[in-house]
Amino acid sequence: MRRLRRPARTRSLRGRVRDAIALVVALALLLFGIPLAVVLDRLITSQAIAGLQRDASRGVAAVPDNQLDTGTTVTAPRGTGDTSIGVYDLRGVRVAGIGPDRSTLAARAADGHEHDGHDTGDLSVVMPVLSDTAAAGSVRAAVPLTRLRGQIYRAWGLLLALGLLVIGVAVLFARHAAQRISQPFEQLTTAARQVGAGDYDVRLPRWRIREADAAGDALRDTAREIDDLIRHEREFVRDASHQLRTPLAGVLLSLERQPPDVDAALDRARHLDTTISDLLSLRGRNAAGASDPACIAADAVTRWNTPDRPVTLRTDVTSDVAVTGPALRQSLDVLLDNAMRHGAGPVTVTVEPYGDAVIVEVADQGPGFAPDAVAGTGLNLVTRIVERAGGALLIRRRAPQARVAMLLPAHDGERAQSSSKR
Repeated sequence: MRRLRRPARTRSLRGRVRDAIALVVALALLLFGIPLAVVLDRLITSQAIAGLQRDASRGVAAVPDNQLDTGTTVTAPRGTGDTSIGVYDLRGVRVAGIGPDRSTLAARAADGHEHDGHDTGDLSVVMPVLSDTAAAGSVRAAVPLTRLRGQIYRAWGLLLALGLLVIGVAVLFARHAAQRISQPFEQLTTAARQVGAGDYDVRLPRWRIREADAAGDALRDTAREIDDLIRHEREFVRDASHQLRTPLAGVLLSLERQPPDVDAALDRARHLDTTISDLLSLRGRNAAGASDPACIAADAVTRWNTPDRPVTLRTDVTSDVAVTGPALRQSLDVLLDNAMRHGAGPVTVTVEPYGDAVIVEVADQGPGFAPDAVAGTGLNLVTRIVERAGGALLIRRRAPQARVAMLLPAHDGERAQSSSKR
């Protein structure tokens, strides 16, 4: 049987940063503390040796060399503190004072030089007592190694306490630093979940951390793009349902007649297919392109003209406009549909130049817009299409006999050509 793998343990960024800072501080203290402990050991030892040298020098000055030569009883001087002073002959045998009965270190002083080191559990300094040019004996000053070690251990204890204090302060600082470093990413996570829940109004502070600020900017831009995309898709669905309703209803009406008007239904089905293709092309947010407004208006007039509601075209010589053919066709269909639904009498489509732009106007003989009328789905669609191309939707007359026009910019190529002719 295969064993199920346990999921890997995860740790928070805050904990990782805190532990990393504490570990770095601990390693730094360790790398600094061990050499410092060695230096303290040597410093305390050297200070102790310096003190013993002073005591041994006083002892040498207090011991007459002729007493050692003659074997006379010698009186050893008293040491200071825990220092013990003993007087030894050339063989290293104690003749007075305090110390071990025999000292190897004292026997070395027969060469007439000072010696120091460990000697029978003590830290000792031995100085020769000179008689003329030869050594007559020596004076040994010593302190117990246990006392010296006690001083060293106390110094090490203080050093350790200081290190623990520094680590404690570092841990407090690490907690604060870890919170400051991890807080931006925690807020980014919350904001990302907010975007996932459908709330695209992302508000994040500036943390003055380059990577976090860059991530925040990217998340804000992404949320804005998603918001725009979803809003555009919703508008597309609303516009598509609005634009498809009329041709689809025409197909159904043609088929429901007795007998069914198959030819009319096929014509309306072809128009429906064209409308679907146009809407799919309008799904993108880029309206750049070019089209001939007179040609598109003529086709629209043919499709919308009926004996009951005649549609006529008035056109002048115009240049291409900076709107794609599907976009202009659907926009003009919206204006004609509104005129047929809400207007009355004949409908006139006018295409004429207007400076460097082109006017495409739809007018009818109806009562016009009510005083409190607001733009519906169709006019909002036309407004977005025209404004995306750099134009504007104009209500040239509200009532009576409404006149609604699209002010469309000329295509760049046509505009440049007309400028060169001037």
